[in-house]
Amino acid sequence: MEAEAFLMETENLHVVSLGDLGAYGSAGTTECFRVARDYLDGFHAPVDIVSGNHDLEGLGEFATDRENLAAFQAAFDKESPQFSAVIAEKTLCLGLSTVRFRDAEGSSHEVFIDEAQMQWFEQQLAAHSEEDGWKVMVFSHAPPMGSGLRVVQGVHIKNQCAWLNHSVGDRERRYFLRMCRKYGHIKAWFSGHFHLSHDYEDSISVVDGCAFVQPRCYPGTRPPVRCLFVARSKVGVIGEKSTRDGRRQTRLVRGTAECLQVYTVSHHVEGAADARLDVTLNYDDPTHPVIAHGHEDYDHLSWFSAYLPEEEDGCYLDHTQLESDAGGTAVASHSEDVQCWWHMRDGRVLGVHDGMVVEYDQELLAPIGVVRDREQLKGREVVVIEGGDAVMLVQREGGAGDASSSSGDVEVIHPNAKGGYSTVFQRNKAVRTKEMQREEMAQQWMRKNRS
Repeated sequence: MEAEAFLMETENLHVVSLGDLGAYGSAGTTECFRVARDYLDGFHAPVDIVSGNHDLEGLGEFATDRENLAAFQAAFDKESPQFSAVIAEKTLCLGLSTVRFRDAEGSSHEVFIDEAQMQWFEQQLAAHSEEDGWKVMVFSHAPPMGSGLRVVQGVHIKNQCAWLNHSVGDRERRYFLRMCRKYGHIKAWFSGHFHLSHDYEDSISVVDGCAFVQPRCYPGTRPPVRCLFVARSKVGVIGEKSTRDGRRQTRLVRGTAECLQVYTVSHHVEGAADARLDVTLNYDDPTHPVIAHGHEDYDHLSWFSAYLPEEEDGCYLDHTQLESDAGGTAVASHSEDVQCWWHMRDGRVLGVHDGMVVEYDQELLAPIGVVRDREQLKGREVVVIEGGDAVMLVQREGGAGDASSSSGDVEVIHPNAKGGYSTVFQRNKAVRTKEMQREEMAQQWMRKNRS
């Protein structure tokens, strides 16, 4: 079906933007918001919007996040960062916005939902209950941790800005999936952030024919999540510079009394824009969504799938197993085809995956951050000792700088200030920008006074 015909035939048309409205250099500015508002008004339909990390990046125009967010809200006539909209009978859309960029403790590109929005979110879910027949769709710029969507490991996992409230704390980042488990009438959660297309399998998180078991639940461990997680990429309104894989697409969603259908429109394909059906979620059987087609999953190795620890990996150990092993020791190679996982004695979960040491959330088993990247792990092995009390990197036996030759070849990985093991690779952009400005001032002074 052509996308234009799809829209013409759809009743109760409602448009939602997932944020990141501008291109690099103009994002987060008043002019950027004006252009985006003009475009969205062209749909001649109700529009709701949430902010993305780049929407608060107007560093040259606004001194604070509060000022930048206020300008964003004013441009789109928003009274608050979040939104609530009833778009059909007993059908509710809820949107959550990031509210900080300059004030981020780590990466400015983390999508941060504050406590006020979190409380409002649960209040809305409770007020529009499943018992009363409500169905809810949620919209946020980044997805919740545990959704199982494809991420870009070299950017979003490494810099701890992939998930909502990624680096804030255990409670804050787990909150959203806990809400999905608690409130079964959350039918779908839409997100963007990764600048990837819809043409790979985990752009919609479906595992073993089930749309909501992310992560996979071992028997008796965690309740299921009855929610379809859907990612979307940058679309044509943003432009070609914003796509990572050359494809620009939009999601269309059609709901009936019986089901929810998710379509894709490809803007990078010449000719009429067709609406391609991707998945159907039947309300009477939400655990088995119907996938409409296979996936190319092209260029798979370029993107980090949200792969989760599994018992069948053959190296899934908790600290009690480590204690029972000889010397309480486990060893993993740096090889990219090795997948090993350990529960440390302190409860933290570490793994070797895709040639990297990765830390995982204890509850959701979703990736938190990179402990050591491929280059840092190259030629070395990860050794967990003393029943999970310590982890270290050593040179491979028989290789250059064999660990047996010198204690100096051993690197002990210590917990960070928050008790985890992930390394902070990216600092706050606003802080880095000010530092570069001061460096330039100093260079100018030196050229003028010490030439």
